[in-house]
Amino acid sequence: MENAGVRELTLYWPRGDCVVSMVYMKDVMLTLIGPDKTGIVARMAAIAEKHGGNWLDSRMIRMDGYFSGIVRISLPIETLSQFGKEIGQFMEKEEFQYAIQAAEPEIEKPGGNMAELELSGQDHPGIVHAIFDVCQQNGINVEELTTGLQAAPWSGSPVFEAKARVRVPDTVSEDALKESMEALAADLMVEVKLQ
Repeated sequence: MENAGVRELTLYWPRGDCVVSMVYMKDVMLTLIGPDKTGIVARMAAIAEKHGGNWLDSRMIRMDGYFSGIVRISLPIETLSQFGKEIGQFMEKEEFQYAIQAAEPEIEKPGGNMAELELSGQDHPGIVHAIFDVCQQNGINVEELTTGLQAAPWSGSPVFEAKARVRVPDTVSEDALKESMEALAADLMVEVKLQ
């Protein structure tokens, strides 16, 4: 097919011996944030199912009374506008900010190797900027990041923790990168692990 991101889905009878119909599917990305309430995910999933959608990928989290997420849903092309209208009405009713956009396939698959980055240390401004500035300078892409504060067991003072999945280009020396991170960790007074 000429339309980017459009897939053909063939539906079969239960025995699989007879084609019923061809359905052209399009993936969309839905992002949302709003006041946390019970039932948000169930209602979103019901709206997607009602319009023939298939829930593919999602990342969601509750933080300080807010619920936020990103969802990739595959929908029949002919129901896209109805889905957008109904999900929009639901989001506005629940006082959520949201956006829907086409999920275009990546033209080039990213190269390099995946690595896990973990750090922890006494909380202070500038930790995230310093660590991920080194990543940016080395062409390292952050694919997933979780941060938070925990109370230190011995003192109760806040300890900053971060976990990230990063993609390291093949051109970057792992040993040189670990050395840079360790030097920076000493300056920031945090522990950094890169695996």
